[in-house]
Amino acid sequence: MFIIASNTFKEIIRDRILYGLIVFAVLLILISLALAELSFAEQARITSNFGLMGIHLSSVILAIFVGSTLVSKEIDKKTILTLLARPISREQFILGKSVGLLLIIISVTVGLALTMIVLFMIQGIDVGLNFVISLYGIVLEALVLLGVSLLFSSFTRPVLVVSFSAGIYLIGHWMKSLSFFADQSKNPVFEGFATVVNYALPDLEKFNWRALVIYQEESLPFKSFVVANLYALLWFVFLIGLTSFVLRRKDFG
Repeated sequence: MFIIASNTFKEIIRDRILYGLIVFAVLLILISLALAELSFAEQARITSNFGLMGIHLSSVILAIFVGSTLVSKEIDKKTILTLLARPISREQFILGKSVGLLLIIISVTVGLALTMIVLFMIQGIDVGLNFVISLYGIVLEALVLLGVSLLFSSFTRPVLVVSFSAGIYLIGHWMKSLSFFADQSKNPVFEGFATVVNYALPDLEKFNWRALVIYQEESLPFKSFVVANLYALLWFVFLIGLTSFVLRRKDFG
């Protein structure tokens, strides 16, 4: 599993898409610095907002777009047959691939965070624990989305994987709004649909802790932090389990 994770990390790190994504995120962070100069009273908020947005989008794109081809590429090239011919289970294969991409996401997040810290130092903004917590929430969300993209990639094409995963990403952040409108509508069908969505899909807003930095809110309650970790872990284990179940019944010949 460690070898698979290591090879996956090396393979993705050579991908030109990764470097393009990093350049995009860095430019977004630098734009925040330029916009912050237009409003001296809101410098910290603008820089934090754009910077964390760049890091968030980078992790989401990596989890969805790169994750969409992580398994299907091995199946299409038949290299999965060489791997599974060894004493490696489907679960070890999937986990190895997941760990490799997760290490890439963490590396990119840390690299972009260091860029933001430099900008904070230039502007005289303090970097506290809330900044680290918000980054950790981004990684947790990416972990869940990685599990989603791996599940879809085990039985459909990359284009559909991206579409389905992006849809779940959007619904995951609009879930509270959907529940609110369902309650206001008083329509039993709409309310039933909102309830099903609430339980069937992950609520990604549980990991949205960026407001702690942007609006200088108080520290996250420890209970919420623990619940979010368990929530992300349970969803990832569930999704990886489903992916392994699909792969065990798939003919790679």
